[in-house]
Amino acid sequence: ANCLPMQNRRVDVWHCDKDGYYSEYGGTAMQPADFTAVHFLRGRQVTDANGLVSFTSIFPGWYSGRATHIHVHIYDASGNSLLVTQISFPEGSGSAVATVNGSGGVAYGYTKGLTGYTYNAADNIFNDDSAGIELSSVSGSLTAGYILTHTINVSA
Repeated sequence: ANCLPMQNRRVDVWHCDKDGYYSEYGGTAMQPADFTAVHFLRGRQVTDANGLVSFTSIFPGWYSGRATHIHVHIYDASGNSLLVTQISFPEGSGSAVATVNGSGGVAYGYTKGLTGYTYNAADNIFNDDSAGIELSSVSGSLTAGYILTHTINVSA
């Protein structure tokens, strides 16, 4: 709709914990930890007049075969699915991904490191994102917290 803000759209987000585990999932070869009966790191907001939502969460962890990411599902006011997508994080030296998973993150419980990490370029979802539409902007610091900003275009 000419890139106008979309008010009253439901936005669901979810991501894994610091160790790469999802709530409402598990007990399988892909995620041996069974969290099928547990609900965490999932949220829902409704867009305001400016088409904006805001969530507060932890910094997502990662798991084998995937880069750090957040899942997003957007619905219209009647509950019809409009878009399912994912948000990727900037990577490289000095990035939030490197800092949180480096020695600085250990004090916050992030002990996994980046050994075996799959970078965006090799991730089977993000490796085709040549336009960068799935790549977020991340500002802040480990001690003050990070702010992820991302614009998602949705067909009306």
